[in-house]
Amino acid sequence: MKRLLFAVTVMLLIIALGIFEQVYITRLYDNTKARAQTVSDILSEDVTAALPDAMALKEYWLKKRSFLEAVTPHNESKEMVLRMAELIGYIQAKDDKSATATAAIILEMCENTPHILGFHWEHLF
Repeated sequence: MKRLLFAVTVMLLIIALGIFEQVYITRLYDNTKARAQTVSDILSEDVTAALPDAMALKEYWLKKRSFLEAVTPHNESKEMVLRMAELIGYIQAKDDKSATATAAIILEMCENTPHILGFHWEHLF
């Protein structure tokens, strides 16, 4: 009886942690997308004015990625950091076309990556 209770407790803990992970990933990418959209909107008006928001976006991501890297593969979080650094570089160089394209890539990554990292039955079979 004790073994069964222990097994059920462990199983419930695993399920709870999995649900927490999925909620965390979804919220993280939703918040990142909202911040990236703000940067993208500012870029359409004035490329240099977007620098503070782009820097804040990168700082936000760097604060949140440590947990993400603990529970997911590192490729997606590493790619996001590189794209954000690229965005900042383009803004500093006043290259509005490249900055706009990079912001669009970040927005697309925010749409696609949660699906890649999320639990889906088709990923199992």
